[in-house]
Amino acid sequence: MLLQTQQLPSGSVSPTDARLLDQFNKRTWYSYSMLVGERSFSVHVGHRNRTFSAEDLMGFNNTGNICIWPSEETLSYYVCNNLDMFNDKKVLELGGGMSCLAGLYVATYGRPRSVTLTDGNKISMENVQVTLECNKFDCPVDSRVLKWNDVSFAEFHDVILCADCLFFDDARNDLIDCLWRTLPPNGLALVMAPERGNTLDNFIDQSRKIGFQCRKIVNYNDVVWSKRLALLDNVEFDDNIHYPILIEVTKS
Repeated sequence: MLLQTQQLPSGSVSPTDARLLDQFNKRTWYSYSMLVGERSFSVHVGHRNRTFSAEDLMGFNNTGNICIWPSEETLSYYVCNNLDMFNDKKVLELGGGMSCLAGLYVATYGRPRSVTLTDGNKISMENVQVTLECNKFDCPVDSRVLKWNDVSFAEFHDVILCADCLFFDDARNDLIDCLWRTLPPNGLALVMAPERGNTLDNFIDQSRKIGFQCRKIVNYNDVVWSKRLALLDNVEFDDNIHYPILIEVTKS
């Protein structure tokens, strides 16, 4: 309920690289927009026009290709409310799925020094690469397949974004190790996810054991909080699995 999604008319968006035209035509294009105060924010995102094969579904974590999850949308809304924190910063998104939506908004509106968008799923990153060609940026933006246990990726980034990546128990240590390799002592990671049983608290406990400081923030935005309160009496709403909580992760 934070973002509005509208399918774009055919021909209204085209890639800047003509070599991607075939990939572009295999997608349906949408505008993801939001209103923060009186300011409007909008980016273009492609959705692949195909079903997934058994090989796709059995490959590396495919949840990011199913949809854009509420934590990613909420993190996108949060960053557009706090754009100053990205000014002249190197920004990295981990596990951004088929859109890397939060990082896309930062690259478009946050005046960062650079943005790197990543996910461990090749199909997700193919979609992100085509999406990048259909948006305009004033900073270098790149994308790459990144599995969190790839120790060769150890470049520091000032701000790291991560949405809804805490629910796989066997991947949590790899995520924390990746954060340790890529977050400098004065950096900040914004990790957003629902409680989902103990998965969020387990992430905090494991992060603290290796030296991170974690600040758990339940009420981080007045608009998000008011929407949560309005949903509490809805029988289909479960706070534990539906409401994204923000964790600020630092090394200092």
